[in-house]
Amino acid sequence: DAVPDEAVVEEESDVAARLTVSSQGDSRASQLDVEADVLVQVTRDAFGSKGPRLTTQLSLPGRNLVFFPQTPILGVSRRITDEAERTRLRAAVRDRLPPGSGAILRTAAVGRPESEIAEDLAFLAALWQRIEQYAADLQAPGLVHEDLDLLLRTARDLLGQDCERVIVDTDEDHDRLLQFVDSFMPQLDHLVERWREDEPLFEHFGVELAASSILDRVVWLKSGGSIVIDHTEALTAIDVNTGSGRDRHNPQAPNRAPDPEEALLKTNLEAAREIAYQLRLRNIGGIVVIDFIDMREPENRQKVYETLVNELAADKAQTDVLPMSRLGLVELTRRRQRDSAFSRMTEPCFYCEGRGWLRSVEYICAEIVRRLGRELAHPQTRAVRVLAHPRVIETLIETYRTSLADLETRWQKPTRLIRRDDFHIEAYAIRRE
Repeated sequence: DAVPDEAVVEEESDVAARLTVSSQGDSRASQLDVEADVLVQVTRDAFGSKGPRLTTQLSLPGRNLVFFPQTPILGVSRRITDEAERTRLRAAVRDRLPPGSGAILRTAAVGRPESEIAEDLAFLAALWQRIEQYAADLQAPGLVHEDLDLLLRTARDLLGQDCERVIVDTDEDHDRLLQFVDSFMPQLDHLVERWREDEPLFEHFGVELAASSILDRVVWLKSGGSIVIDHTEALTAIDVNTGSGRDRHNPQAPNRAPDPEEALLKTNLEAAREIAYQLRLRNIGGIVVIDFIDMREPENRQKVYETLVNELAADKAQTDVLPMSRLGLVELTRRRQRDSAFSRMTEPCFYCEGRGWLRSVEYICAEIVRRLGRELAHPQTRAVRVLAHPRVIETLIETYRTSLADLETRWQKPTRLIRRDDFHIEAYAIRRE
């Protein structure tokens, strides 16, 4: 099955946690036979060196609810806080659920008539019957069902009253989207627009510029400071640096000397807001460690922490933020469903093999000289050829000329240095003659 949309999974994370607990007592896994066919769903794509995550707790997301065909549970999104509305939504589906199934009501269901919610449930239940039938006839392994494409999935999960408009730049996508909205949310069809200007859509709204900035390691702040984002296998490290903002005078008190603590607080607060934005923009998940600029006052550290938590509250991805340590470090986790935008837009450097660094030419030359001494000392060696990148050969000639001459004098065996443009700068070969 396809990966469920992140907005769906994260919105009902509290109920998802209950499903995880209940699945620990599920005896289905222990009853599986070797080479038995099992219907599973991908809950997280593969990323990095980690494979995809699978589950037997199947779910089908709809506009107003998420349907669980094999899990008898009834829940309401934790984002819906009105108790009367939560009770109404539960009652709208409780008696309509097929035996042994369950559902989670989404925030989009708030205020929607029961008939519309019932139609959504009936559609998903019928979809499950088709999936069951197709799976029974399919030769495993095989794809049984996949979710909507990006355009329609975005409309299903994100289009709501808080959305100003949805703009598409092709007739085909406009017609598909409008037909989908008319079928499932006709009250919002006035939000769908067709872009007809000569200027490209993404360029007009700055999407191209924002997308290209995802690859930037350094993000500059208006205060003059910056944040530096580094990705590792285990976590993402974000460092906050001060800048020119530290030296600016307070315009409300021009005769007072600038307070370094105020400047640091200002930079940290701006950084907290920008970091929350960058986490969403870059879709950074997993463990994140933020090194804020150290401040003396505990209340200032609390202000920065609260600002970060408040900014992350609007994030559809579930986040868990730990309090700031005395060293100014904040640890948080952000639920990861897919690869980050950075990993999707890049690939490991074929030259440095993804390390981000190369051994220095000086180190390579010193290693060659050491190996050369061992080769010349071998009794069967009459002469030696050294094949290496031109930069390495040049450094050997300029820096290690005396060492090479001493080796030739000691062993009375010649050494030839040969430039190879096709060699990786770290690669070399020492061959006996």
